[in-house]
Amino acid sequence: MSLSLTPAATAWAAAPGSPGAVEIEVLSFTSNDAVDEAAALTDAFKHALIGAPGVADHGKGHALEAVALTAGCDDPMAASCAPKLASEIKYDKFIYGTVKKTPPNKLTATLIYYNNGQLKTVAKTYDAGPVAKDGTSPELKKIALDALWSLLGGAPKGKVEVTVTGPAANEDGALFEGGQPVGTVTQGKGAVDLPSGPHTLELRVKGFASTTGDVEVTPAGATLQLAPVRLAPAKPIDWQLYGGIAAVGVGLVFVGLGVSSSLSVKDAQNNETFTNYRHRWPSSEGDTCARAREGKESPTNDPTVPKIAAEVASLCDDVASKQRAQWIYYGLGGALVAGGAILIFTDKGTGKEGDKAADKTAGVRVELRPVVTPSFSSLSLVGQF
Repeated sequence: MSLSLTPAATAWAAAPGSPGAVEIEVLSFTSNDAVDEAAALTDAFKHALIGAPGVADHGKGHALEAVALTAGCDDPMAASCAPKLASEIKYDKFIYGTVKKTPPNKLTATLIYYNNGQLKTVAKTYDAGPVAKDGTSPELKKIALDALWSLLGGAPKGKVEVTVTGPAANEDGALFEGGQPVGTVTQGKGAVDLPSGPHTLELRVKGFASTTGDVEVTPAGATLQLAPVRLAPAKPIDWQLYGGIAAVGVGLVFVGLGVSSSLSVKDAQNNETFTNYRHRWPSSEGDTCARAREGKESPTNDPTVPKIAAEVASLCDDVASKQRAQWIYYGLGGALVAGGAILIFTDKGTGKEGDKAADKTAGVRVELRPVVTPSFSSLSLVGQF
């Protein structure tokens, strides 16, 4: 019976691995046409086992062809003979396989993981060349690690026991990693299964600042303590204060419109045409606008004087309209400003300081007093404290 060949690979000692690490024996891979590449891939696998979390190299250094020959397996070895290999090496977790050249310039490794009678096969095709003959090259070690996780279904998992301390010790919360939910905490206790290796967990508890912690997970498990800090209660929105400010602001806009209207009225009353028409009559003759609306041009109805009564009547109508509007503006503006000022001065705030402020402002009274005459306009804000 002829078997494929495997050169002597690097001698390896068993690596202790992390606590509870799954120990796996790597039988030196065989090949008929890529002997050096098979030896390099064997070394890369052992490097991968040493550096990967949750696993360890069993370190016995068995050669597949020698064990298969001793176990009485055929060449090529059938998968059904794997249990005989386990009996021969007295170990129930091992990886074996073959490497062969494939065109145009590739290598294909067929790898089998035996785990207590269960078999899983993975085929990896990669470039031939100098890298494929160097078991320490990063490229070949990456190929080996990818194949290892494919065979094992990922890094072995471990249970992380999470304990919450501090003021949140009896609270419920959620655990996240990388922004994704991975578990929950109930009354300050939780557990989550994670692949072996380093992890950063975030705990979110209502009413507390989120907190994170780093943990190194092994198949034997790990523990993590987290102590969230309680958030300061959010300050309630002081609607009375903001409502008062808004009312004062809107009120001042209306007051401004009233002042603008008053100034417009004053300008109209000082209009040259209006003044000339008014001066045609003695001051004792009554309302200028009433005479203009009657169409009277002068006390004597002198036909030689300029006809301006209609223009003056139009000015009077415009002034009357603006005077009505200004009192609406002043009324609304005054009410809003006064009401807003009362809201501001009597604001109780949102806490103990607000209660003190309320006592101090219990007697506050605010009043807005607009004054408008044909020749004078003013606005007064009167407060009683």
